Amino acid sequence: MNVQNKNSNIKNSEIWDKKAKSYSKFDGNLNEFQIRFFKILKDFDVSFKDKTLVDIGCGTGIYSLYLAGICKMVLGVDSSTKMLEELNLKKAEFKINNLQTINSDFKNFQTADKFDIAFLTMSPALQNEDDFNKFMDLGNLRIYLNWEEPKNSSMLDPFYKIYKRNDKNKNIASNLQNFLIKNNISYKTEVLREIRSANRSLNEAFENTIWHLEINGIKYDEGEIKNTLLKMQKDGFIEDVIKSKMRVLVF
Repeated sequence: MNVQNKNSNIKNSEIWDKKAKSYSKFDGNLNEFQIRFFKILKDFDVSFKDKTLVDIGCGTGIYSLYLAGICKMVLGVDSSTKMLEELNLKKAEFKINNLQTINSDFKNFQTADKFDIAFLTMSPALQNEDDFNKFMDLGNLRIYLNWEEPKNSSMLDPFYKIYKRNDKNKNIASNLQNFLIKNNISYKTEVLREIRSANRSLNEAFENTIWHLEINGIKYDEGEIKNTLLKMQKDGFIEDVIKSKMRVLVF
């Protein structure tokens, strides 16, 4: 496999490094949302059996590690060294030997290989038409899952309002969908919705809030955040109700 290891987006990768320890990890099973996601792919006649696959923005390997159990070979690409460290710990735990990783942002990722499937879930890696074309060139079949609209969080939304977050998310699925329509590229699509709840300690809520503000490039006041979170706290915890709407694109 001919790949190059480059990572120019240092600041962004460091922010993701901070999230690695608390980010969801592979445990050998699919959760309810992931089961629904793969059901859609099955309905779209997607088969992973004995295929080669590249997972862009693979993170801690939730999907890469699962798909390695079906595919012939998987390459996971991510800009965060800490995320890949978590992936490799699980790779060793589950004795997976057909999964390779490379530490690179998407802009600088280069490979001479053509994969059966190019795969991306919930990653901001694709920002423009050059990225869309590059992603298409990676695989004979492409699978993409990303935001249909910005998610709602009962804990985070008050801070987005205070600090006036710009909701112009560059990684919303409609950007890629519009690109496919413009270029007369046929695709299959379906919307996935999820509502989940998390109870966080004050420290967990503070760290989570800071991380989301930083990844959105928002300047903040730590004291104001702590005081606002204290008002949300009930019985030692802060409930965060998260409503998400995502779109699957297969093309």
